[in-house]
Amino acid sequence: MSRTDVIDYESVGERVFSRRRKLGLTQVELAKRVNVSTSFIGHIERSEKVPSLDTMARLSCVLDMSMDEILFGAKPMCDREGCPLYSDIAAMLQAYGLTDK
Repeated sequence: MSRTDVIDYESVGERVFSRRRKLGLTQVELAKRVNVSTSFIGHIERSEKVPSLDTMARLSCVLDMSMDEILFGAKPMCDREGCPLYSDIAAMLQAYGLTDK
């Protein structure tokens, strides 16, 4: 089974695009915050390239979405404020310099 059988990258791109627009971010701003090129954000949104796990984690943090939300459109079972796992992940990303928060 290939990864494209499990994840619909066209939908991933649509969700990234939609959330970016909802947050009022340009591709340039999102790229800067995620530490990738502007063209790579465009490639993700058009489902032309697949982001690495590291990039997905940074997108998740910047877009304030769970990775399940980005990858599968699934809403998290708990909100970020009430779930210790989210704060642990955010702290790890910050410790490794992968977020600007």
